Formats: sequence, structure tokens, C-alpha cells
Amino acid sequence: HKMPTPPLWMMRQAGRYLKEYRAVRKTTPDFISFCLNPEKASDVTIQPITRFGFDAAIIFSDILMVPWALERNVRFKPNHGPMLDPLTDAAALDESLLDDVAQKLAPVADAIKRTRSLLREDTALIGFAGAPWTVITYMLEGGSSKDFNLTRQMLWNDPAGFDRIMNIVTAATVEFLYLQAKAGADALMLFDSWASAVPAWHRESIVNKPTATIIESLRARGVIQPVIGFPKGIGEGVLAYADQVGVNALGLDHGMDIRWAHKNLPANLPVQGNLDPISLIAGDDAMLANIDDILGVFADRPHIFNLGHGITPATPIANVTKMIAHVRQIK
Repeated sequence: HKMPTPPLWMMRQAGRYLKEYRAVRKTTPDFISFCLNPEKASDVTIQPITRFGFDAAIIFSDILMVPWALERNVRFKPNHGPMLDPLTDAAALDESLLDDVAQKLAPVADAIKRTRSLLREDTALIGFAGAPWTVITYMLEGGSSKDFNLTRQMLWNDPAGFDRIMNIVTAATVEFLYLQAKAGADALMLFDSWASAVPAWHRESIVNKPTATIIESLRARGVIQPVIGFPKGIGEGVLAYADQVGVNALGLDHGMDIRWAHKNLPANLPVQGNLDPISLIAGDDAMLANIDDILGVFADRPHIFNLGHGITPATPIANVTKMIAHVRQIK
């Protein structure tokens, strides 16, 4: 239902732009170990709530927890980003690893339980996972990529192999989200951060169907929490996504034309977004004008105010405060 002031949170709100986050993060050199430490993960999850009073917290975790649980040797190299052992042969992914996913990722559930017990009742807690396509790109490329060449090669040249990986990653993602829902997450979010790299021809089978499968599987297991889908950079593909996937809300990136989206998406579908995170670096009148535009366009539909992607480390805290005050009309 539509609220007078939209609820507000930010993607990557627990992160390097906060000095209190950097202080806790320094205590555990290894990033995966940090994500799997329930005390530290819940502490940093709560930091932006304490500082800014956001309406939602998102558990501190990473979309690469699923490939980590599938033993792809996920590690983070300073100033380089994530590295994985590239999966060159679909047959090399061991399906029996699915049996251990819930147990390996149990510390994330513990972090959710702890966070939920420490947050105010009226602050929502969001659990999340990467959508299968995005997670698979990291597994096949061995890290981040600009053109996703290896992933697209397997998609076109070895469709059966790609399907096998897709099925295993989809099943693991269901386990991970089920764990988070059971632990007390109030909503779940699926980040398809690289949906823009999927050839349009394959969108339905690679973006929409697996996401729909995840949601159907969760519902079949009694999960009633709303699911927010974020197919970043998918452009006009959001219409088919909204139609086919069964998400309860749709995250919009800052490349999305909000007037077009508002006009063409189902009138009752809640949207989330979509201020460019870079606008927060200057935090000037242009940012405020953009905020007003977003609030104006979505004034008559359920809307969660958010960024179009994660907040960047360079963002001044004063500008986050300014954005919040503007959205909430605090003078």
C-alpha cells in the first residue's frame, strides 16, 4: 500500500563510506570470514540504521557466498576484487555439494537472527542472494568481467552444460534464501547485477525463468516474505520480468526511464529506486532535483526510495543525511 513518505534504505548501506564499518572490517583480513562472522556481520548491518535511521537493514553478506559454498575457491584480492577458480567444464561442478549449502551458510542465518533481535520492530531486515545468471558469470569468468565473453560462449556453445550449472546454482540459491527467511528476514532480494549482459534472445530462459523457479520453490516451502527483484540494466526487459517472475517489488537501476517504467509497469507493483549513487558525491541541487523527480513520478504508486546501485566508498556522509532529510521532508 502507498505510504505518505516512501520507506528508505540504500543498497550497500553497510560499507566503506562509513568509518565505523571500516573499523570493524579491519579486524578480519579475510572477507569471506568476515561475512561468516555472525557478530561482526550483524554489527555492521546495524551501523547505518543507528546512524541514519533507515527503514530497512540489509544483512551484511555477499552474492558470492553461493559460489563459495559450491567450492569455487572464492577469495578477495585487495584492489582487485573477487577471484574464483574459473569453471571451464560444466561437468566439473559437483552437484552433491548442494547437500552442504545450508550448513556452510548457517552463519548468515545466525547473523540474521542476531540482527533481527537487536533491531527495532519497525525496521525491516532484508536477506538477499545473487540471481543465478549474475552468480554464474563470476564462476565462469573467475571474477568480474566487462564483456562476459566466457559466460556467453558457454551459453551459446554448450547450452546443456550451461543448464546444468544453472540448475545447481538455482537450487543452491533457494537453500540460501530459505535459510535467511527461516532465520527471520522480513523480505528477500535477488540481485541480478549483470542482467544487462544477457543477450535479449536468452532473457526469458536465463533471467526470468530461474528467478521464477526460485520464488516458486520458496513459496512451496512456506516462505511468505515478499521478494524484491533487481534485474540491473535490463531496460525494457523489466516488463516481461515483472510479468513472468512473480516478484513482489521491482528494483530499478539509474539507467531506467522512470516515466516509461511508471506508465508501463502494473499500477500496483511496488518499485524501488533509482537515484544514481554518484549524485551523492557532490550532493548538490542537481541531486535534490533528481530526488524530487523520482518522488513526483512515483507519487501515486507504492515506492521504496533507494539508489539505482550500491553507494560508493567516496560518498560524504553529510550528503547521505541531506538525501534522507529531503526524501523525508525534514526541514
